[in-house]
Amino acid sequence: MAVVFEFPKTSGFSKKACAQWLIDVAREEGATVNRMNYKALEAEEMIALNKQFLDHNYNTDIITFSDSNSESLIEADFAIGWTMVKAQSAELNEPFLRELHRILVHGLLHCLGYDDLTPHEAAEIRLKEEEYLTKHPECSTWSI
Repeated sequence: MAVVFEFPKTSGFSKKACAQWLIDVAREEGATVNRMNYKALEAEEMIALNKQFLDHNYNTDIITFSDSNSESLIEADFAIGWTMVKAQSAELNEPFLRELHRILVHGLLHCLGYDDLTPHEAAEIRLKEEEYLTKHPECSTWSI
């Protein structure tokens, strides 16, 4: 079971606590984490990936690449749009760490079968994000 984070050193971010939280989220949803790799990329790289794999010519906050044939076993790579997460944090007036964790769990939720293509799906995945953010061990330190 491995959860790897490849992004800039971020004050207050605990790789160990976050990895355990994501594993707990998967477990609560009936899944097991085998491998999850989260890597921060710059806007140009995100746009290129988004265009190549999703035919979208714009920046985004996360792209999920699941290598599993089952929603009960998580094997995935995640491209994190680092500049987009920063921009969204400011735009939403959310602490950066909270927005980062929201994006991390959002990617995992995609692996678990949640989507956000329709307004109904988007509302459902947002509710799940909020549910799991309230269960994060560091949530009390987020000044909301």
